Amino acid sequence: MNDKEIAVFDIGGTHFRSALWSNGQLGSVTRRPAINYLNTAHHSPVELQEALADYLVSETERLQLESETPIEHVGISLGAPVNACSGCVLKSGPLWGPKSGFFELQAALTRRRLDIRWTIANDVTAGLVSYIQTCNPGRHSRILFVTVSTGIGSRLYDFARGGVPVDPVHGIQGEIGHIKVDAFFRGTRLKSSCDCGGCDHLNAYSSGRGVLKLLRELPCLSPEALEVSTMAAARDEDDDTMLAAFSHAVASADALALDVLATITRPLAAIFSAVLTHDPLLDSIVLTGGVVDALEPAYSASLDRQFRNHGLFQITECDSSYFSRRLRIVSPGSLSGLVGAGHLAEMAAEGRNIHVFR
Repeated sequence: MNDKEIAVFDIGGTHFRSALWSNGQLGSVTRRPAINYLNTAHHSPVELQEALADYLVSETERLQLESETPIEHVGISLGAPVNACSGCVLKSGPLWGPKSGFFELQAALTRRRLDIRWTIANDVTAGLVSYIQTCNPGRHSRILFVTVSTGIGSRLYDFARGGVPVDPVHGIQGEIGHIKVDAFFRGTRLKSSCDCGGCDHLNAYSSGRGVLKLLRELPCLSPEALEVSTMAAARDEDDDTMLAAFSHAVASADALALDVLATITRPLAAIFSAVLTHDPLLDSIVLTGGVVDALEPAYSASLDRQFRNHGLFQITECDSSYFSRRLRIVSPGSLSGLVGAGHLAEMAAEGRNIHVFR
C-alpha cells in the first residue's frame, strides 16, 4: 500500500479511541467516553447508533485535517458482533442496551461519506490480527484467540487458509460469550442474564461483569464464608474496589475467592473441551483481556484444573499437560484494537480480506 494515512478507531463500550495509522505505526491517540445507553440521553437505540456513525465521520474529518492529506481508508475495531459479509452490526448490549437490534453501520457510513472505504471488524478479530503479526506461520496450524474482559469473544485463525473462517451466510464466528452454560457456586445453581438480554450466557458468569455480579451476591450465597474472607471489607465498596479485593484475595489463596474463580473458569473450560474434541489441530489457545490479566497466574491454573476435571476422552487421563501446552497468556494491549484496525484497513486497500467464507 502507498504512504497515505489511514484513520483507525477502537470502539468499546466504555471508551472510543482514534488515531492515524501509516506504515505500520500509530500516531497520537485520542480517547473519549463512549456514546452508550448509560451515559447518553436517548429515546431509542437507533439514536445511539446514528450518533456513532456521526462520530466516526466527524472524527475522520478531524483526523484528515491533522493528516493534511485526503483519507481514503478507515479501519474500525468494534466491540460488537459484526456480519463479515455485510458490515452489519448484529447487536451491542454494552453500547446500545439489551433492546438494541441490527445496525447497518457499513451502509450508514457509506451514505455519509461515499468517497471513503470503511473496513469494520469485531474487536476480537482486530486483536487477533494484531497478535498474528508476531506469529511464525510455519509453526502454527490454527490458533484460537480469546478475550475475557467486559464481555467474552473468540476468533479462530487458520494459517493454511490465511484467514478467519466465518459462516458464509451469517458472517460470524466465535461468539462464545453467548453460548448457554450451566454455572454453579458451591453446589448452588446460578441464574443470570447477559448484557444482550439472553439467560445463562457465558458472558453472564465468566466476563468481568459476570464476576462482579457473583461477588455482589456473595453475602446471600455464602455469608459465613464471606465473614472470614479477605474480601469482607470490600463487600459494600464500589465496583473497582471490590474487583481489586477479589484479585488480591485470589493471589493470597483465599478459599472463597478461589471458589469464585473456579465458578467463572469452569464453563469456559467446558467450551474449550468441546472445541479441542472437534479440532485436534488447534495448537494454541491465546487468552487475553482484563479479567485474565488481573487474576494471573491463578486464572490459567484454575482453567487448566477445570479442563482436566472435565477431561478429553482417552487423552487427559494419560496426558495431563495437553491443555496447558496449548495455553498462551497475553497481556491486553490498550492499542491492539487500533493496530488491528490499521492492518485490516491496509488489507482491504490491497484487495485482501481477513475472513474466509469457504
